[in-house]
Amino acid sequence: MLPRFLIQRSEIVDDAAQLLLRVAVATVFVVHGAADIFDAGVATNVENYRGAGIPLPELSAPFAAYIQFVGGIAVALGAFTRPLSAGFVVVMAGALIFVHGGEPLAIRPDGSGFGFAFIMGAAALAVCLLGPGRLSVDGLLAARRSHAGHSPERTAAA
Repeated sequence: MLPRFLIQRSEIVDDAAQLLLRVAVATVFVVHGAADIFDAGVATNVENYRGAGIPLPELSAPFAAYIQFVGGIAVALGAFTRPLSAGFVVVMAGALIFVHGGEPLAIRPDGSGFGFAFIMGAAALAVCLLGPGRLSVDGLLAARRSHAGHSPERTAAA
């Protein structure tokens, strides 16, 4: 029989884990989005997307750059976490399909390989499914709303 501490959950540990995952995922997206905006430039990315055969590069390149950068900052704070994380999943799905399709999981010296896009997509999906947690702007607003007597059920019914 396993000791209880190996299987028992704790709200404090759950909150810390959600915070850690959310901030780690957001940090990677912020850095990549900043590079797309400030280093390469969105116009260059539009051309790169066009060359890679990514549909609607005039829309998809700015979407990817700005959701990663601005969305990453918001997700780090725990604001609009679920919809923005869903956007990260879309960006990583695009990377897997259009950029890394047919490549191996392991990342090669030339940078090819789908491992990074795969793990970032999975981590973003985990953040989307788990939500922001209590240690977040979203969590604080929800707690404040419930203390003011506005339950999510009542608000949805109104």
